[in-house]
Formats: sequence, structure tokens, C-alpha cells
Amino acid sequence: MTKKIKEIFFKRPPKKNNIPAVLTLKQNLEACHFVDAGKQLITREDRLFELKQDGIGSKMKLMEEEEDSEARLAKDYEDWMKLVMQTLENSLDLQSPEKQELLKEAVQAILQEEEQDMRWERFQEKERPPWRPRRCKQNHEALLERLVRRRMEEAQLDSSVEIKSSLQQSIICHAKRLKEDLLKVVTWVSSCYPEQMNVCQFYATLYHKTFSARLREVAEYTLCDEDCILLLQWVNQEYPNILNSEKIKDVIDHTKLDPLLPEDMIAPLEEQFLITKEMELSTCLHKILDREETAWKEGELPQLRDQVYCCDQAIDIIECFHKHVECAQKVLGKEAKAQRIICQMRHFLTDYKTFHDKVMRSRQTNTEAVLMVNLSCLIQCRDYITKNAHLFSEDIKTDCLSLLATMTRSSHCYFTSDMHKELKDLYRKVGSREWLKDGEGVCEELLAKLDRHIQKFINWDKMCCQELLGGMHKEFLTEYVRKMMKQKVKLSKKAQQQMAASLLCINSEHIHTYFTAAGSNLDWLKDILPNLAGLLTLQDPDSIKLELVTLMDLYPDLSKRHISAWLRLKGNLSPSDLKMILKTITCNQNQFSEKQDSLQFSRSFFSTVRVK
Repeated sequence: MTKKIKEIFFKRPPKKNNIPAVLTLKQNLEACHFVDAGKQLITREDRLFELKQDGIGSKMKLMEEEEDSEARLAKDYEDWMKLVMQTLENSLDLQSPEKQELLKEAVQAILQEEEQDMRWERFQEKERPPWRPRRCKQNHEALLERLVRRRMEEAQLDSSVEIKSSLQQSIICHAKRLKEDLLKVVTWVSSCYPEQMNVCQFYATLYHKTFSARLREVAEYTLCDEDCILLLQWVNQEYPNILNSEKIKDVIDHTKLDPLLPEDMIAPLEEQFLITKEMELSTCLHKILDREETAWKEGELPQLRDQVYCCDQAIDIIECFHKHVECAQKVLGKEAKAQRIICQMRHFLTDYKTFHDKVMRSRQTNTEAVLMVNLSCLIQCRDYITKNAHLFSEDIKTDCLSLLATMTRSSHCYFTSDMHKELKDLYRKVGSREWLKDGEGVCEELLAKLDRHIQKFINWDKMCCQELLGGMHKEFLTEYVRKMMKQKVKLSKKAQQQMAASLLCINSEHIHTYFTAAGSNLDWLKDILPNLAGLLTLQDPDSIKLELVTLMDLYPDLSKRHISAWLRLKGNLSPSDLKMILKTITCNQNQFSEKQDSLQFSRSFFSTVRVK
């Protein structure tokens, strides 16, 4: 035997007195002392190998003894291995600390054998014993793999759970066994292994592969819609919930596990699901629309509640839409994948607009009441889309809001057109000499006439009334500013400019008080006229420029044309000063373009004031 091998395997320990009696191999095996028994076998293996290397067995008798020793060693090792593997095979049946200790012994014995294999790896194959390496760790992992596969195959359905689908039965019983066994690993098994072996992750990988194989078998068949949804739910929702459940999530890194189903299998299932959901959502939404159109054609009036016309169509539309979108997100696991069915809202609103236009053109006795409840529906749908913008792609959101805004404006025009016709003559007085003499009287006359029209809206649905009166508030001020910009009077003197500014502020207060009392919630409109009035009182061109910079920041849609028209009211502003001011503010026009999109559904005002 080489000196190197002797040094590694046969270093003699120092002599000790009073050494306790050593148990025999048989006694160690009976007591399940797998580590001590394993050490005894390794010692015999080392001694036997020493004999073979030294050539002591050259004589026939010694050769026979040597063969007997090797045969006995093989038999003893077989008995030892059998007991160790039986203990490992019962890993998931532990329910006591005593059984935990047995498993710890078995694990340590396996690792001890692995170390012996590694010791022999330093030598050439011809120098090693023929039975090395024994690969106990590999055998241990293979045994656990067989154990997991067997337990999953033997999984039984809970008889207390009522399930109709055979596929659902199969998936649920396998998933239940998977979760229960992983909890056992965490609770009982993990402490029996060294931390570096990461046994929880190992078991999770085995169960994951077995469960995945079962789902792949299922996915190869053509599934009905119900089973397709079930399979996607388990892949994207239920199974991740198991991995993220209490106790399991802290010891298992699910990111290291492969997908339950590969992309080429899951893509057709997702397509089947999306087609089904698109049809369901479209059918659900159009049933609501058909119901409303039928009631309108038959001359029915919307339901009265507290003397106010009401309709639940907005609630029905939003609930139907949100329920389907939420379901799609859960089943598919991602918001982005569910966005495809959101197109159905655009299709629905396009058809809703067709219905809305029919009602607008009709002369039926229920037209006004139907348009009123439709307006309430449009407002609620707009608010839903705005608050849940994350659900929609940018183009779908823009199209939907545009359709809703178009219908809202047409409803608004329907209810306010007569009012504007009657106020037309009175609007002409604004900005005239008569207004300059009695601006308060002109304003009060306008509001008094307006009030007769507004009274019919007071008992409307609060949401409709607020929307309608907010629009009227804005339109009233728009027309007021437009008439002022027509420059019917020239304010050449400072006193005239101050008087006009004072009238604008007084009128603004009266107008704002009236509309907010009636129901408008556009509080920001109160500053429009006072801000414009401030320009009239300024005399220094540089001060005017500074004030205009502030106003253009507040109102990005305040254009060069608006500024020119307003400053021309100042009869004492020279053409050269006006030109210089307009030239200075031109550079700010790019800011208006950049902010225009954000103003589309917010505080745009001057874009509605048309000036020549």
C-alpha cells in the first residue's frame, strides 16, 4: 500500500484508558445508530483495502479469508443501506421528535458516506476499492423523487368537497397533497438536514415538476371553456397562492422554479379564454343597451325616485365591465394580458352613441327624460374610466373618453340651446356703453333670465345637475368674455379702465355666487374675470408683460389672438407697445401646445372663446 493512502486512512489515535464498550454493528443497526454503524463499515472497508494493497492475500488461505471479509462487508452494507433508505422513505410521515432524530441519523449517515466517496476521488480509479464511489447522496435524491411521485399519484380527493369536473378533481387533489407535504417538509423535515442542503427548495422542485407534468398532460387535450379557465386559474393564481402561503414562502424561492406550463402550451389556452371573455362581455353590455333602447321605443319613462328620474344602467354597465376585466386579470395573472377584452368598452360606447343620436333626433314624449338618465350614465362611465385609467391602454382610454365627451356635449346642447337663443340679445349689452354705465344691471338682467331656464334642472339627479350647471357656468363666462373682446368701447382713460375692471370683478362675484348656489362645482372659474380685469388697470408695458406671463402659466390656452383682442380695449396703449408686448409673449406659445393635451378634460377655458 502506498505511503500516501496509509497516511490518509490509517492515522492511529492516541491510546485512552477506560474506553467504554463499543456496540457491535448489529447492535448499532438495531438501535438505529446509522452514523456509528456507517463508521464501522468504513473502518472495515479501509482495513480490507489495506490488506489487498499490501498483497497479504497471496496465499490461498488468506485469499479465501479476504473474499469472506468482502462478502460479509457487502452483506452488512446492504443491511445498513436498507434501514437508512427505509427511514428516508418515511420522511413525510414524521409526527414526533423521536422520528425526527431517526431521520437526522439517516441524513448524517448519507453525508458521511458522501465524504468517504470524496476522499477516494483523490486517487486514480485503479487505486480505489472497486465499490467506490457508492453515490449514497445520489441514491438519496432519487429515492425522494420516487417518494414524491408516488405520493402525488396516491393523492385522494377530499370527499367533503363537491366538485363536478373530473379535471378539477384531479388538479385539486394533487395541489392539496403538494401543499400539505411542503408544509410537512417545512415543519418536520427541514430541521433534520444541514441548512446548506436547502432541502425545502429540493422538495419544492420535485413537487413542482410532478405537478407540472400532470398539468402538461391535461393541456395537450382540447379543453372545454370551463376546464380551460380552471387550468389557467391554477397556473396563474391558485398555485402561486400556495407558494406564497404562510410558512412556505419564507423557505422556498419560487423564482427558481420553471413555469408550470411552457409558453407554447399556455398561449392557446389564453387565446381560447380571451375569445370567450370578449364574447361574454360584449353580450352582457349589449343586453343592457338593448333593454334601454326597447324601453325608449315603447315610450317608457325612467323610474322615479324621490321625484327624480333614475336609471341603473350605469351601475349595470360598470359592474358588468369591471367583473369581466377583474376575472381576466386574475385568470391570466397580468393586467397587460387582460387589456384585450377592454376593447369591448369602445365597441359598446360606439353602439351606445348610435342609440343616443337616435334619441336626440326623436320627438317622443319620453326623449327628455331618457336623455337626462343617459347623461347620468355617461358621467358615471367617464368617472369610472378616469379613476381606473390603469386598466386601459392609452388609445382605448382616449377613444372611450372622446365618445363620452361627444355624447355629453350633445346632451348639454339639447338642454341649453333654447336658453342661449333667449339670452342672445342680452349678451350684446356686455362690453357696450350701456354696460359701462350700468354693468351690474346688465349682469342681473342676464342672470334673472337665465334663472327661469335653470329652475327646471333643480330637481334633476344631483350628478346630472352638477354636470349641466357646470357646463352652463363655463359657457356663460365664455360668452361674456367673447363679447368683451369685441371692443365695442375703447377705454382710453385710466378712470374708465379702473371702472371697467371694478365692474368685471363685481360681475364675476355675482355670476360665481349664482352658479355655485345652483349647483356648479367649477370653483376655478371665479378667477377668470378678475385676472383679466387686472390687465386693464396696468399702465406700464413691462408690467403688462409680466402679468401676461403669469396668466399664460395659469391658462396655457390663452393665445396671442385673445391677448391682442383684450389689450385693444385699452385705448391708451400705443400700437408700438402692443406690438412689442405681443412679440414678447409669442415665445410662450410652445408651452400652450405642450399643455394642450392635459387640458382636454380639465381647466381649458380660452380655447372655447372664439375671437377674430
